Amino acid sequence: MTAPTSSEVSLPLLAKYLNGDTGRIARFLQTRLNGVLHKEGSHWVADDINAQGLAFNPAFLQAMDTLSHISDVAFTRGEAGLHFDLRPGTAAGIMQTTLVIDSQKLTYMNQMPVWKRFTWPEDTEAPGASLSWVSTQAGTRLYADLSGAWGFIRLLDKAAVSAYPGVNSSWHLAWQAPDGRVLNYTLRTEAGEGPLALLRLRHFTLPDNIFIASASDATHDDNVGDDEPSL
Repeated sequence: MTAPTSSEVSLPLLAKYLNGDTGRIARFLQTRLNGVLHKEGSHWVADDINAQGLAFNPAFLQAMDTLSHISDVAFTRGEAGLHFDLRPGTAAGIMQTTLVIDSQKLTYMNQMPVWKRFTWPEDTEAPGASLSWVSTQAGTRLYADLSGAWGFIRLLDKAAVSAYPGVNSSWHLAWQAPDGRVLNYTLRTEAGEGPLALLRLRHFTLPDNIFIASASDATHDDNVGDDEPSL
């Protein structure tokens, strides 16, 4: 997700896979693996009694955990949808910062910082994200301008992210500008990681095999779907 490409998966297509009730992943687990795999909390685990000696590929279970987590955070209503708050922070040598997410603008000019509510993705003719700043020594400079529905997630991918100790819904975001100055924001989510959860899709692929086949066993060819998107 470092640059927009023709292979970048669309959000509606991703929703068809990640919808927790009717998505292709959920249907596959319910129809093909029902009885041998079940969910405990936020993790998928094998049912030792019904699995009849089948050994699940740990990479497959980890992949299902990742997709389930993203579904629970970003696709709770079936389609992609997140609400979160951002608050700008001060930094030495910075006079102004401007953050735009899907046409929603937050401009900060070293006044008392306040929270601003954002929706992602927002219904707009110009989806994308941009971040710019004005320093004490230069005019407006552009840090990034990333077009498309994934623009904000790709902007997050460029940030240094750290969680606030003891607070599970607030995160410090820092983008280091080419002049060495740091553009600071605080992210406050409704639950967990919020939009940061989508970063787990970086380089994500489903494993080829669901089960680990021993030398004496036939290889299981069950797959989640032949038409799965490349994330």
